[in-house]
Amino acid sequence: MVLAPFVLAVLVAAQPGPSPQGGSTPPGAMSAPPLVAGEEACAAESDYAAGFDALVRGQDAQALELLERVMLVCPGHPYAPELARLARTRLEPGARLAQDTLTRPVVAESEASSKEAPSKGARASLTVVQTLHGITQGILLCEIANCQDTRAYVAVSLLGGGAGAALSLLATRSGLTPGQAAAINSGTVWGFGYGLSSIGSFDLDGDSSTGAVMAGALGFTGLGILVAELARPTAGQVSLTNSGGLWAGVVAGLLMATQSGETQDFFIIEQGVVSASLITFALVSRHLEISRGRVLLIDAGGILGGLVGLSALFLALNDDHGDALLVGTAVGVVAGLGTATLLTRDFDAPEDVPAVSIFPAAMGRHGGMGLAVLGQF
Repeated sequence: MVLAPFVLAVLVAAQPGPSPQGGSTPPGAMSAPPLVAGEEACAAESDYAAGFDALVRGQDAQALELLERVMLVCPGHPYAPELARLARTRLEPGARLAQDTLTRPVVAESEASSKEAPSKGARASLTVVQTLHGITQGILLCEIANCQDTRAYVAVSLLGGGAGAALSLLATRSGLTPGQAAAINSGTVWGFGYGLSSIGSFDLDGDSSTGAVMAGALGFTGLGILVAELARPTAGQVSLTNSGGLWAGVVAGLLMATQSGETQDFFIIEQGVVSASLITFALVSRHLEISRGRVLLIDAGGILGGLVGLSALFLALNDDHGDALLVGTAVGVVAGLGTATLLTRDFDAPEDVPAVSIFPAAMGRHGGMGLAVLGQF
């Protein structure tokens, strides 16, 4: 900000001094008039420095006022007219509009990538899933209560569905992001899955098995609410966590199916593998910016990889080699997931499209009108 006054001081110092013969100038030599001619011009130079600083800070109106004051006191100032013209041009509506247009996409993109905004679709998806959750809980509760009348099942399921819908809508009046809705709904689905697998893990039957399913769904739904409220994940992060737990369970199940053992041990190991994978991918996803679309493409790669592995071994061998088919399918799933992850590495990258703006502006030294083009590359 002090560069221009410094240049002025250097130019003043560079002027030729008086000759040793008493100040006479040799014939043919020209000396520029000093930039600071007197006390009045000194005051103008302070206004010039303040105007220059205001122009750098973007305070164009204040800069223009100060620079015009300089030009009144010192009409021959070498820099004030050009800087005043720059300030006057920047005050025009077209220039302001162009500046805002160029800066807006960068700010909007950075904010969109950092967090999700609440949406009505998220509330709708939460309401649908939790309504089904409430209906299922009502049916299971009536099963434990040994309801003898079909109308009792209908009444309790209707009551449960209404409670699920009402709670979902009332609790999300302030808004809900897609990631938060996905976290809660995923907790509900995983809760039913863990409840069903607990029947095999703990060898439950009767009302105990029904109660395990109800408790699992309610417990994991509550866990999903805590994750949604405290971690505030995005939809892509939740999808990555779900896919990690799902595919880990699939691969572990295929490999364990080749071994002979107790069914109870199978469910216990499956629950342990899935739980560890869910926790691992939940932590990993916190440091990734990934979209739900990319996760779906990776899931498609896992499906295609499993089919390719199964088909290749089935054609090379026959259906008598069941263990080899299972292992080949598991290997194909892992290879497909890895390949899809590699191929979609640029899926979420921002598109390299420059932001270009065209606006009318004063062009040239004499203020002629024209069109200016600004671009961000």
